[in-house]
Amino acid sequence: MSASPAPAPEDGTASAVPESAFRRTHPITPLVSGWKVIAAIVAAVSIQNIGSLVREFTLTRLLIGLGILAVVIVVSIVVSALSWRFTAYAITEDGVALRSGVLTRSRRFAPRARIDSVSVERPLLARLLGLAKVRVEVAGGGESHLDIAYVRAADAERIRREILRAAASAQAGPAASAGPVSGPSDPGSVAPAGPVPAAGSAAARGAGEGPGPTGAAVGADGGERSSALGAASGAAGEESGTRDGAPGAPVRGNLWDQVVLDGVSDGEQIARVPTSRLVHSMIRDAEFLLGALALLLGLVVAGGLLLWDDGPGLGAAVALIPALVAVPRLVLGKIEAGWGFVARMTDRGLRMRRGLLNTRTDNVPPDRIQEITLAQPALWRSQRWTRVTATVAGIGDSESEGSLTVLPVGTPEELRRTVGHLLPPLGTEDDAAALGDLLGARARDIPGMRATRRWQWIARRTEVVVLMPGFLVRRSGILTRRLQMISRDRIQGVGISQGPIERRCGLLTLTVPVAGATLTANGMEQPEVLAMRAVLEHDSAHLRRYRDRARWPRPALSAPTEHRPLPPDGPDAGHEDPRDGEQR
Repeated sequence: MSASPAPAPEDGTASAVPESAFRRTHPITPLVSGWKVIAAIVAAVSIQNIGSLVREFTLTRLLIGLGILAVVIVVSIVVSALSWRFTAYAITEDGVALRSGVLTRSRRFAPRARIDSVSVERPLLARLLGLAKVRVEVAGGGESHLDIAYVRAADAERIRREILRAAASAQAGPAASAGPVSGPSDPGSVAPAGPVPAAGSAAARGAGEGPGPTGAAVGADGGERSSALGAASGAAGEESGTRDGAPGAPVRGNLWDQVVLDGVSDGEQIARVPTSRLVHSMIRDAEFLLGALALLLGLVVAGGLLLWDDGPGLGAAVALIPALVAVPRLVLGKIEAGWGFVARMTDRGLRMRRGLLNTRTDNVPPDRIQEITLAQPALWRSQRWTRVTATVAGIGDSESEGSLTVLPVGTPEELRRTVGHLLPPLGTEDDAAALGDLLGARARDIPGMRATRRWQWIARRTEVVVLMPGFLVRRSGILTRRLQMISRDRIQGVGISQGPIERRCGLLTLTVPVAGATLTANGMEQPEVLAMRAVLEHDSAHLRRYRDRARWPRPALSAPTEHRPLPPDGPDAGHEDPRDGEQR
C-alpha cells in the first residue's frame, strides 16, 4: 500500500501516534469485505467456462462446485478477519492514522493540514447492516485517500466531525497570521482570511491583466462592481431558516430526511432533485439515449452471431447474460448518480448526498474547486435544466474520471445558488445573466476567440473561448452545450502547440492546466492565442501569491469577512515570502 505524502514536522507522524489512540472498525467488517472476493472468483469461473458447465451439468458436479464454493467462502472470511484484526485507525489533533497488513505491516498518515475533505459512503450490503465507510481525501489527487471501513453509520458521522475538527485546528494558525476573520470557517480547506474584491478588480488581478483579445466579450470591464450572485444572497439565505431563532443554526429535517437521506439535513438547502425530474431528464438526454441504443444494438448483433454459430439453447442464453446486464446497469448507474440528491451549504462547505442502493455523502470545500463545467443537453433547454460537475482537489466520482457531480439536473435558481456558493464572482455587472448568455446563446453569437477558417465548419459554429475578468471560459458541444470555467487565479501554467496542419495554416492550440483538469482550445488564430497566453501567464505568476492570500477570491454567497488593508507600499512591503507563486 502506498504511503501518503510525508507531513510537516509540526503535524506529527503515524509512528508518533500512541497505541492507545488506535481503534478497530466494526467486527462484522470481514463479512462486508469478504463477499467481493467470492463474487470475483465465481464471476471469473462462470464467464470463462459457462458453455462447458451447462453442457456437462450433473448433480455430482453441482455438489462438488457447492463444496468448493463453501471452502472459498470460509477462506475469504478467515482472511478478511485476519486483515480486520490487524487494521486500526486513530484520529488525533495532528491528523488521521491508519495501520493495516498481516504479513506486511503498513502505516499511513493524513496530516491535518493536508486533509481536503471527508466523505461517508454506504454500499448496499453495508447499508443493510447499518454500516458505513469514511473516506479521508488528502491533497495529492488520484488515490491519495484513507478509508476507514466499516463502522456504524452513527459512528461514521461522529468520525467525520472529529476529522473535520482536527483539520479546522490546522487552519487556525494560517488564518490568525493573515488577520482576523469573522464568519464560519471551512475545516476542509484553508480559508482565506480577508475581504475579496470582485474577481475583475485590480487587486484581484495583481499588477494588471494586459491587453486581452476578448476582454470586452462578457462584461470585461468588471472593475470592482459586486456580482449579481452575491447581491441575491439575502433571498437565498432566507430559505435556510432558523428553527431555534439563532442565525445560521442547523435546520433539522423530518424523519424522511434523517433516515432515508442519511441525515443530510443541516445547513442551508441550495438544491434538491426530485425523482420525477431525474427520470424526466434521463428521457430528454440525447447522449444517454444514444448510448443505451448502441448497447441494445450491440446486444442484438451479439445474440444473432451466437445463435448463428451455436444455435438456440441454454448455453447461448447464459452467454448473453453479461450483455443483458449492460443496459440495466447503464440506466441504474444514471439513477444512482442523482437519486435522492440533496445539497446543503454548511460551515464546512457544500455537503451533498446521493444514491439509491449505494449512498454517498461528500463535503466539497469551495476553495478546493479547480474547474467547473456546466452542461445542457438539447432537450433540456426548454426546461432550462443544467448539470454541473466540478474538479475538486482529491475528490472524484469513479465513473467521471476525477470530476464530481455537484448538481445532476438543476433549475436556474438551483444553478445560481450552487455556482454562487462555489465560485468567486465572474467580474461582470450581472453574473447570473452572463452565465445564462454564455450557455443559452448560440456559440457563433458570443464574442471571443474562435476558429475562423472555412474548413473548420463545426468548430467555428460550436466553440468559443471567452476571457472574463475572473474566469477563462470555453463553450463547446453540439448535442450538449458545455461551458468549462476555470478561475484565472487557479491557472498553473499556459502551453501552446502546433501540429503540421496548424503550422501550415498559421494556427495554434492553447492548453491551460489546473489541478486535475485542462482547458484546450484547438486550431485558433496565432495572434489571438499569443495575446491570450501573455495575459494568462501573468495570471499564473501573480494572481495566487501566498503572501496575498488575504485577497484571494471567495464565492459570491460565502460569509463576509473583515477587511484587512494591505501595507501602504503594497503586499510586498517589508519582506519576500519564499512561497511566492505557490499554487494551492
